[in-house]
Amino acid sequence: MFYKKELDFFIKVIERNKIQTTIVNQKDLPSKIDMGIREYLNLNKDYEELFNIKTEPGVVYKIVDPFFCNYIFIPLPETQDNSVLIVGPYTEKVITKESIAEKTIEYGVSKDIEKQIQSFFSVVPYLYDDGMVMTFVNCLCETLYGALENFKIKVQTISQLSDSSFYNKNAANDKNDDPWMTIQMLERRYKAENALIDAVSQGLLHKAEMIFANIKPSASLETRIPDPLRNAKNFMIILNTLLRKAAEQGSVHILYIDSISSDFAHKIEAIETMAEIDELFYYMVKKYCRLVNKHSSKNYSLLIQKAILHIDADITADLSLKNLSATLGVTPSYLSTLFKKEIGMPLTEYVNKHRTEKAKQLLLSSNLQVQQIAQNCGILDVNYFTKIFKKYTGKTPNEYRKGK
Repeated sequence: MFYKKELDFFIKVIERNKIQTTIVNQKDLPSKIDMGIREYLNLNKDYEELFNIKTEPGVVYKIVDPFFCNYIFIPLPETQDNSVLIVGPYTEKVITKESIAEKTIEYGVSKDIEKQIQSFFSVVPYLYDDGMVMTFVNCLCETLYGALENFKIKVQTISQLSDSSFYNKNAANDKNDDPWMTIQMLERRYKAENALIDAVSQGLLHKAEMIFANIKPSASLETRIPDPLRNAKNFMIILNTLLRKAAEQGSVHILYIDSISSDFAHKIEAIETMAEIDELFYYMVKKYCRLVNKHSSKNYSLLIQKAILHIDADITADLSLKNLSATLGVTPSYLSTLFKKEIGMPLTEYVNKHRTEKAKQLLLSSNLQVQQIAQNCGILDVNYFTKIFKKYTGKTPNEYRKGK
């Protein structure tokens, strides 16, 4: 297969965006190609026709099924069984309980089935715009068929199901108590949550962002209480706990974790609209990743972890080398040597940089006088404070405050 590397790369990129890919042939149609929805809802006839679409040389199909799910069919040349790569399902539309209710009423589906469809859509990837996916499809097809001119993409929307589909209600209703669909959706959600924890624990924001779209609180259709905003807030509280545990796995001390976690707990309760939900969640993921990158101590010895914790816990304390070494029970020379070796700078410089960062925050967020800010940063001599501040910022405290 001359295009194996390109195909493998394409599949990797698509699946990194949490979109399923499946290679099928006319004789073998995997049961989970549509994540099992056709079998559960007794739609085998309709979906077998959909997935066994007759392939045409140089034609790529983009199919939108009656439940707003998108599938892309890419015929693979030089395969003995006329294999087709199917990308999907994904949706370009935010699927709400209202839109599902409209469809289920249209097809006469029971309320129990409606809940299962909601569970299904809670894990179907949502793309605001599938332009990125189609760009990769074009690039792959250019390799498969030799040039952009050698293939075309046909878009087909299937707006109706056959008369024999949902109207065989008894077959579908017999499955109402079958937990299989719920279990599958829970497994997908927990898998995404575990992947998010892993990404945050390593401080990998880019990886966390890729996972984020698949567990957006506002897109979650799982309803535990009638109030949708309260429902989303409860989900956010759970996610805050998950992110807190992720930071702990990333070797961040609970002193830092507790502060940021408490702050987000207050922010969650202050949310007034659904529009704020995803924005805050994204900010939470970003903040926890930065926390891990800034405060993870997994590469430091226990002694240096304790030294950093003392410094960060109270920047106003006596943080001289002599006092810290006495507090930690080691000699000043040993602490100094080990600190510089592991942190990359002398202890005094590390302390002064942290005090400068604290001073910058206070200068921009308060009306405190420079002398008061110096004291809040652990420096009693305002002249010495000004000297240290200018060393690391190039400006005096007053110049920094005025933005000069």
